[in-house]
Amino acid sequence: MYSLSERKAYSMPLPEPPISNWIGSSHGWLVTMDEKSDLMLLNPITGDKIALPPVTTMEHVKPVLNGDGVLEKYEVSFYHGKLPRVYSTPYGCSLDRCGEVVYIKAILSSDPSTGECIVMLIHQPYWQLSFAKVGDARWNWLQMHSFYADCIYHDGCFYAVTEEGAIDMYNLDGPSVIHRRILPDMVDVAQRYYILQAPWGDFLQIYKERDWDPEQPVGETYATAFEVYKVDFVEQKRVKMAGIGDCALFTGKRTTSCFSVKDHPGLMSNHVYYTHDDHEDLFDCEDDPRDIGVYDLENNSRTRLVDPEPWRTWFPPIWFTPNLAKAGFPDDNGGAQ
Repeated sequence: MYSLSERKAYSMPLPEPPISNWIGSSHGWLVTMDEKSDLMLLNPITGDKIALPPVTTMEHVKPVLNGDGVLEKYEVSFYHGKLPRVYSTPYGCSLDRCGEVVYIKAILSSDPSTGECIVMLIHQPYWQLSFAKVGDARWNWLQMHSFYADCIYHDGCFYAVTEEGAIDMYNLDGPSVIHRRILPDMVDVAQRYYILQAPWGDFLQIYKERDWDPEQPVGETYATAFEVYKVDFVEQKRVKMAGIGDCALFTGKRTTSCFSVKDHPGLMSNHVYYTHDDHEDLFDCEDDPRDIGVYDLENNSRTRLVDPEPWRTWFPPIWFTPNLAKAGFPDDNGGAQ
């Protein structure tokens, strides 16, 4: 772990089973993946663990057994909810690599220790949605739409932003799921979008512009600019903001969040802290450097953060905010990212 406020690296033991990847971070918990690509909620401070439904309960993943009836690999089928469905040849992958192919991002509705948490999963194929409540036996596929980039939970509903910038609402309370398009597309699909709730209560939609990195191997991209929009769900409109004042944004493949600099004095106000989040880069170019940096919204400039262990590229970087109060520690500066 690397603390932004202290600019210091820490090592901390993690409980068994070994973690082969992480899919999300929220409410002081990590969503981790084991050697069979099954997901688990982990509080790395307290060591608490909560198992999630097996990967084989997802709509698009099927187990493949060998002649002795032992799980050998998985097959991932590529189709979405549009009818008529177009099926392609299933993609076979090993037990430990399946999750790297399938999982994009996991979002938690609340602190899992309360027992009421819902986990929303953005996954392949086609960046679709599936969800499960803590204690469920299987994942529930939402086939209404696809190509989602980020998601947030608020007041009983999930709000998901597509790769084109549109925002959809999903209400999971009730016998059937209610789906509604809240805001239309913004621009083309070549960029990246995020959605979050700011400390002052407004919802923000973040637009990240990317370009090819001339200093890196062909195909590598890097962040060139960020724009912030205030989202009004009632009026169904967006308003571009000049900045975020005394707050700092965090974006990445696994996490999107916003913090007050007054509560986190080690952070820089009106800045965006970002990590590499191109799924194809992370999957196909594991040994290439990651685009990790800070973007100044006032003067539109970026500074790359120094990776404390640049050779460790096999895990995608993730922002993590520990809930030290839950662990019985004083939390004077809001914890470390």
